[in-house]
Amino acid sequence: AEGIIERVTPRLQHANSAVVMSAVKVILSYMDVMAAGGGANAENIRALTRKLAPPLVTLLNSEPEIQYVALRNINLIVQKR
Repeated sequence: AEGIIERVTPRLQHANSAVVMSAVKVILSYMDVMAAGGGANAENIRALTRKLAPPLVTLLNSEPEIQYVALRNINLIVQKR
């Protein structure tokens, strides 16, 4: 799971908002897998969560439609965590 997350993380810097949102979705999915494994992954999950915030905030500087989708996804992420 960590290897996949490492490969997807650079996509958080992509110019296309759909690519960014897909990367966030993949990272969140694999964060759940890491959390289920337990152990020393708690610090890695915390670091990944910190990496997700700036790209999502950057999406809020886009068109209103993208802002809406970004805010809905931020809301879902906050409710899930």
